Amino acid sequence: MAGNDDEHDQTEKRDVLVTPEGEELDLSIGGTMKLDASEYSPVTNKDRLSSLKYGLAGLLYILRREQSIQFATGITVVVIAVGIWLNIGPLSWALLALSLGAVWITECLNTAIEATINLESPEPHPMAKIGKDVAATASLVATVVFVIIVVLILLPRLFDRLALPGT
Repeated sequence: MAGNDDEHDQTEKRDVLVTPEGEELDLSIGGTMKLDASEYSPVTNKDRLSSLKYGLAGLLYILRREQSIQFATGITVVVIAVGIWLNIGPLSWALLALSLGAVWITECLNTAIEATINLESPEPHPMAKIGKDVAATASLVATVVFVIIVVLILLPRLFDRLALPGT
């Protein structure tokens, strides 16, 4: 028993995590980069063209199946059209592109996280709820930031454009 305690103390001092299989994982800052994912994953893809194909397949999926992305697509088209009509500058385009990209990225990640949680935990579970809710929060935060940027960039120009002469 004392020997096990000594081993446990040494393991803690070396900053490692021992898996149920007995493998030691280095928890230091450089520990993760020492891992070779191909040793643990049965599926690897080293072909960049296939990666592009999978990315396009995911895009087609979310465009067809995810209401939030369908809504984001409509908003994206409207924002681009209004930005062109208002002749906004390069910095404004950059901010709009970054904020729109953040919305799209977080919506995609939210969908991926939800699918993974549903696969792993088909029955209701408190940890599954936390994972899904936090992923949805990321989408919400990105959307709020996007709305703030749209209000700051497009709304004043829109009011100027729509103002009647002589008012």
